[in-house]
Amino acid sequence: MKPICKKEYLELKPPGFGDTVADKDRILQALKPKYGDVYISMSTLKFYYKLLRNFDWELTVTMVHNSYSWEIIIIERGNTTDKNFAYAADLGSTTVIMQLVDLNSGNILGEESIVNHQATYGADILSRIFYVKDNDDHLKEIQQCTLSNFIELMDKLYSLTGISPAECGALIIGGNTTMIHFLFGIDPWFIFSTPYTPSFNRCEFISGRDIGLPFNGLVYCFPSVANYLGGDIISGLLTTDIHKRSELALYMDIGTNGEMILGNNEVMIGVAGAAGPALEGGISKQGMRASAGAVDSVRIVNNEMIITTIQNEKPIGICGSGIVDLLAEMLLEGWIDYSGRFVPGKSERIVLREGEYAVIYAWENESGSNEELLFSQTDILNFMDTKAAANTMVAFLLDELGIVPQEVKRIYMAGAFGTYINLESAITIGLYPDLPRERFVQIGNGSLKGACMLLKDEEELLAVESIVKNINYLQLGEAKDFLSKMYAAKFLPHTDFTLYPTVMENIKHRRCKEDSISNG
Repeated sequence: MKPICKKEYLELKPPGFGDTVADKDRILQALKPKYGDVYISMSTLKFYYKLLRNFDWELTVTMVHNSYSWEIIIIERGNTTDKNFAYAADLGSTTVIMQLVDLNSGNILGEESIVNHQATYGADILSRIFYVKDNDDHLKEIQQCTLSNFIELMDKLYSLTGISPAECGALIIGGNTTMIHFLFGIDPWFIFSTPYTPSFNRCEFISGRDIGLPFNGLVYCFPSVANYLGGDIISGLLTTDIHKRSELALYMDIGTNGEMILGNNEVMIGVAGAAGPALEGGISKQGMRASAGAVDSVRIVNNEMIITTIQNEKPIGICGSGIVDLLAEMLLEGWIDYSGRFVPGKSERIVLREGEYAVIYAWENESGSNEELLFSQTDILNFMDTKAAANTMVAFLLDELGIVPQEVKRIYMAGAFGTYINLESAITIGLYPDLPRERFVQIGNGSLKGACMLLKDEEELLAVESIVKNINYLQLGEAKDFLSKMYAAKFLPHTDFTLYPTVMENIKHRRCKEDSISNG
């Protein structure tokens, strides 16, 4: 490993008559043969200078590679090189996750997560942005909420491992453009107003103390590319090696927003846009995030519905992965047609409620709320908008490079949705391209993994800069035939059946099997 944070033990000659080298210069001179010109800020020196004379000049310096040079950020008595720790974090708009990493071994010593405290000011990002617009006091509140996420997670990891923030040299953060603006107390309104350009896309390494965090280490946030293509995506890309390989690959992170990158080591193009709350269950009255009691998988066998829930609790709603399964299974069984419309009479679970058809995925006696759980025709049509948006983004990228889906050799699925979704179901409804299944790779939380990866190898800073430089960000508003592509994608799996050959074969096989059973 070549960790971004290093420790060096020094035994220095004490100053005396004839040797009047200043304390700061004495330390820097000792490090220069191995590390070149090392930097120490005046604020760090001020924090430690009174202690230096009590160390008998036997001390350990903690240094972080700040893109340009090694910077001293902690000075300790004696030899503490056996303890080298740092944090990796994903600053998500919904959830914030932090890992404590041992940079001597590379092991993850602990991981904690919390609901983003910003949620107090709105479940969605736009509500928070309107809350702080032209109001400095509100902006300070949101910034403090953002910082309190990290402070609370540091406390949790301290309780878990016994390792305090004072012992950690760095915090690497992956987060979208808006979240990083909030972190530094900068109004993100420009991101959402013409011409949709952020106040900044990158920030230098900055002392945790300077932004209100209780540790002396340096904070680094992955740079963003544009308003909707943030550092969390750059962090995720770092884990895929798209930027190192000649084969064409597609990176997809679909959630409330959809971010996609298509390319290889020669060219990368990116696009991003709102996907909506559908993939987190937010389109349905009884939709919910992936938590205890959420229906997370659905199967229909011999016209009978079989569901599972998170933590095996009684069902109280349905989350994104359950919705994708539900639609895929109903399409395969003929409960809904290619336009997503219910076919009455195909199942007793298809009922008329409040003037529209719906499917009951849990009867009253089965649900944890003692009421029937429904997914309505309106819910389906709303989901189709989200699915169509994701499908159209992929089509847009393919058109820009002038290639067909079969030329994409690897598809990386990032984020919580990409981790837990049933791949076959997602392809069945046209959310992902119909390609050989072995080409799909679930990478989980790419933002967090990339942050951890950078902690362990400071040379990845160069890769980050290369990725950002090589991405050509495309505005969806410039897409040719975007509306016609969207309309074509609002069918299951698509109006062009030739794009989904295995899906059409599965539909044919499933319905032939059903007919044979029905005919005895």
